[in-house]
Amino acid sequence: MKRSVAVALVVLVLLIPASILAGPNKIALPAYEERILDNGLKVFIMETREVPLVSLFLLVPVGAAQDPVGMEGAANLTGRLLTKGAGGLGANEISETIENVGGRLDVNTGVEYTTVMGSFMSEDLPLALEYMALVVLRPDFPAEELERERGLVIGGIRQVKERPGSLASREFVRAMVGDHPYARPADGSERSVSNLTRDDIAGFHGKYFRPDGSLLAVVGDVKGTKALKLVEKALGGWKPATGEPAYVEPLEMKRFPGRRILVIDKPDLTQSQIRIGNIAAPMNTPDYFPLQVANTLLGGGFTSRLVDEVRVTRGLTYHVSSRLYQMRHGGIFGIYTFTKNETLRETIDVTLGEIEKVRTVPVGGEEIDKTKRYLSGLFPFDLETNDDLAWWLTRLSFLGLEDTFIEDYRVNIEGVGGEQIQAAARDYFHTDDCFMLILTNYAETKDQLEGLGEITVVGIDEIE
Repeated sequence: MKRSVAVALVVLVLLIPASILAGPNKIALPAYEERILDNGLKVFIMETREVPLVSLFLLVPVGAAQDPVGMEGAANLTGRLLTKGAGGLGANEISETIENVGGRLDVNTGVEYTTVMGSFMSEDLPLALEYMALVVLRPDFPAEELERERGLVIGGIRQVKERPGSLASREFVRAMVGDHPYARPADGSERSVSNLTRDDIAGFHGKYFRPDGSLLAVVGDVKGTKALKLVEKALGGWKPATGEPAYVEPLEMKRFPGRRILVIDKPDLTQSQIRIGNIAAPMNTPDYFPLQVANTLLGGGFTSRLVDEVRVTRGLTYHVSSRLYQMRHGGIFGIYTFTKNETLRETIDVTLGEIEKVRTVPVGGEEIDKTKRYLSGLFPFDLETNDDLAWWLTRLSFLGLEDTFIEDYRVNIEGVGGEQIQAAARDYFHTDDCFMLILTNYAETKDQLEGLGEITVVGIDEIE
């Protein structure tokens, strides 16, 4: 039996939740050790014994927010190339070695950070750390791989214009956030990615991929002391970069007086994409739990008010939701939906009406209880696997949050009352002072938008 098949069977047969309830609402994390290596790398070692597997999760605080102006997409392209050649080994040699032991090593880049994630049999931890260190510390950035990945990224950027939902969501954030680094799409633009050279990528890696500020979690069937020694052997030689890491200014909360509306005109559309929102709060806001309940009640769940009114009762769309993206330096609140062109204004008005009700009309006890049960019931599923735990350990540290965020999550959700929900909605969900993006056939829907707010219209060809 191949090792990869064996790993899959172990997961399917033996995996049970790693977190346990420590009372009616409390959650207990498995014990873990925390160390900071001499080079500044913070390491978490958590022992779990349910399955003979180990998960590695390295968070490097470099993402699209660190892309220099004119080099948008550099972080993403750098991350994509890490496993495509390192230390003199080619992409096939790296992937075959990992696959032969049934392992996995993936790299993902977002706005705030790049993650290198691995899952291996616990006996293969030395090899796992060796190859993680290889791709992170010694990437070769082969020219042919750069061109291949560049082509794939540019292809994906071009496809966005053909996917109205993706295009509207991307431009909603870009337009609302403005010149803040959070406005930069991880993929960059076709022009910026086309101009990136191998020297640009190598220089970006040398400057921003640094151990000081990075976080590594090792979670699974391991012994703490032995695992830490293996980490030190593999990553202890990672040298801190010279100079200060890139600083990201806080994204200040913002309202848009009198409504600001950006219309992207795409004449061939028969359905209109609608985005409504504001710049909100970062993850560490003291309003986090009331805000979560308020958002879930409004449009964050299958039985939310927006789903019930816009989709079920009125049949205006197949999908509507409200979402909170809360990051280290700021957050974004948005309503995401679409409808037929002829019902564009009705959908907007009904959506704004539901937002206003959450802000102004007291919320009933049963609706609150149902929403809180939904959130409390789902959260333990975020802590089921070694991968989940490794992700949370690094993410909490990156965001400056304590373990109590997890341990008291259900208690804090349970403690949210109706007045707190309305206060959070008033502070973060706005109807008169909000930003809207509408992707539509403007000639067909122009009359519907009269009186809605200050409108700016751009053609689809003006979008990069």
